[in-house]
This record gives sequence, C-alpha cells and structure tokens, in this order.
Amino acid sequence: MLTEIYTIGHGRHEFGYFLELLRKYGVGFVCDVRSVARSRWPQFNGVVLAELLREQGIGYEHLPECGGKTRPTPEDLAWGIGRIAEIASETPTVLMCSESHPLSAHKVPRANCHRIGMLSPPLRARGFNRIVHILPDGSAAEFDESAVPSIW
Repeated sequence: MLTEIYTIGHGRHEFGYFLELLRKYGVGFVCDVRSVARSRWPQFNGVVLAELLREQGIGYEHLPECGGKTRPTPEDLAWGIGRIAEIASETPTVLMCSESHPLSAHKVPRANCHRIGMLSPPLRARGFNRIVHILPDGSAAEFDESAVPSIW
C-alpha cells in the first residue's frame, strides 16, 4: 500500500509543462478535487483534461465531493477522501485544483488552497504519512499542514 500522495495546482501551466511535472514525480493518476471541473484555461476543463491525460497513460477522476468552493457535506467529503485513499493505495496519485501555490506569501504563511486545510489532515489520519506539494517551479514542499492557519 502506498502511503504517499501529491498535490498540485494547475495554475496557468501549458499542458506540456503540467505533464512534465506529473512525470517528474511519477504520478499515474490525477484526482481532480475542484468543485466544478472547469477552467478559463481550456486544457484544464475536465473532459479535455481527462482525454489529454488518458492519451498519456495517466488516469483521471473528478471528485467534486472534495471541492472547496462549495462546502461538501461531511458524508460527501468522507466518501471523497475514501475514494482518494482507494486510488492512491494502488498508484502514485496527485490531488489537483487550480491554485498554483499551496501556501500564501504572508509573513506567516496560510493555506492558500483546500488541499492543505481540508484534504491533507484526513488523508494523514488515513495513513498517508507523506504529502508532497508540487510547486509551480517543479520543486516540492512538505510540511505539517495541521500547523498552517487555514479557513478550512
């Protein structure tokens, strides 16, 4: 069973660069945790993204139950976290939403995204002891998400 999971924000990336980041970290599956799988950047609209990833041998599933724009019910969120854990136990998985940076640039950084405040703590509770946040420049960050101020 894998105990590592990744997060990424698609931001304004070109699809080729986004794919490069996924490959750099060995990601085999993208869990789209946006409330709605739409973007002003057409390559990140759910149907388009699913097809582009499929062509590259990478799995995709939209999990609106894990979205941060519309607060999920506790039951929906628990189901979504369970689904993520199921997928990630079998293949290297990334949680994707739109926010490029997981933390704000404030003097005391805050969660800039629900991947930190809403999804990481219950995933850690399920045994994912490594949560690796892929940053826009290709580097990665790991930290104690529960210690980061968050609105989630």
